[in-house]
Amino acid sequence: MSLADSINVTTFLSDYWQKQPLLIRDALPGFTDFLSPEELAGLACEDMVESRIVFSRGDQWDMKPGPFTERDFKFLPETDWTLLVQSVDHWLPEVQSLLQQVPFIPAWRLDDVMISYAARDGGVGPHFDYYDVFLIQGEGSRQWQLGQRCDSTTALNTDSGMKILETFVAEESVELHTGDILYIPAGVAHWGTAIAPGLCYSIGFRAPDLAELLAAFSDEAARSLGADIRYRDPALSEHSPAGAIDADALKQVRALLHHVLDDDALLLRSFGNLMTDPRLPELLAIPETQINPAQMAVMLQKGARFARNPAARFACHHRHDKDQDRLYFFVNGECLDIPATDKLLAMNEELQAAFGRPLNLSAWQRHESCLQLLAALYNRGCLDRV
Repeated sequence: MSLADSINVTTFLSDYWQKQPLLIRDALPGFTDFLSPEELAGLACEDMVESRIVFSRGDQWDMKPGPFTERDFKFLPETDWTLLVQSVDHWLPEVQSLLQQVPFIPAWRLDDVMISYAARDGGVGPHFDYYDVFLIQGEGSRQWQLGQRCDSTTALNTDSGMKILETFVAEESVELHTGDILYIPAGVAHWGTAIAPGLCYSIGFRAPDLAELLAAFSDEAARSLGADIRYRDPALSEHSPAGAIDADALKQVRALLHHVLDDDALLLRSFGNLMTDPRLPELLAIPETQINPAQMAVMLQKGARFARNPAARFACHHRHDKDQDRLYFFVNGECLDIPATDKLLAMNEELQAAFGRPLNLSAWQRHESCLQLLAALYNRGCLDRV
């Protein structure tokens, strides 16, 4: 059973998504944890894994960043602390299966799965996020208080290295048990406290701000545009004050920028590359020997099975009109422009949707365009043998 079986997806998207929180009781009946608290602590001891422990003492908060040692965990108190480990889906591929719980959200919006273990009364304080999140309760139980709407003007206390709300006004309180899911939109204040020790899984989403979008667009424009598109003066007057940038000059600049922003292909490439930029590119297993499509065909025909590397990020755009039929396949911040065929488009659907499971590629092992794409992905470290 999945989340999509527990809710009316149409109602959720129209009434709740990015609008208001939703508690889904027993959304995943029989849910079992992917790892133990001890195994999560073991991950937090790895140098490349992003982790932190948050200690709460009344209204005071302290944060210690990882990596940790076994000794760090031996001397933790019985209560009032939380271990958080980021991007666990990158380290434990089976955790990626949680991303299949939200097939109604575009896959390129998914970011990572953070897992936290909270001792009794542990929590990270009242805060808000700039991204939407689904909280899946594993072992144990937590109380979540939901509060006011927040934004960049909201007062924060950063003394601990965290962003704790100066003022938190609880408007609702819910208690999560194993298999329950709580959806919290971006900007909604929330505060979780463990009732019984246990794990919580947070599915987070990418939400680039305007500065990131502009930077990505600017970078792509710098790579793509020639030197011929330049500023040109409006009609000048001999009476113009020396050194003055007048309204007509600004109008020219605005028109030039609008002209570039109206370039759909440039906008698509910049956005697709941004949204597929890998969080942990060092986990991509680039093969020592590159292969060609014929070698990929032989591998598949001999029964080789593949899965998406957990660090790989894909997105796509199919452009079909009278002049062209192209698939723009975005992979790890790069755009592959491929002639679209029915077989390729069908395989693309499999590649985009396969989280935490082996890919089913047998239907496309004799089609050249499919083999070219698979070989390209393999050579980029995006496909792992399983």
